[in-house]
Amino acid sequence: MIHVSVLEAVRTNDRRTALVALRDAVAETIDAKDSARDIAALSKRLMEVMAEIDALPDHEAETDPVEAARKRRS
Repeated sequence: MIHVSVLEAVRTNDRRTALVALRDAVAETIDAKDSARDIAALSKRLMEVMAEIDALPDHEAETDPVEAARKRRS
């Protein structure tokens, strides 16, 4: 996996890239924390970021017209 800093990801102006970098940064921060309060707040944010990523349209499906049509019918 290629690690991209949050700043680098934001500069791409691609929402998915930025959210994935943010997700990774939050997860790394959780791993480094000892404070239960910090971990709780960061875990909540991690779940929010992951939900935002899941809610984004699938770029691969958008490039495949057959798959895009299947998703619309579902």
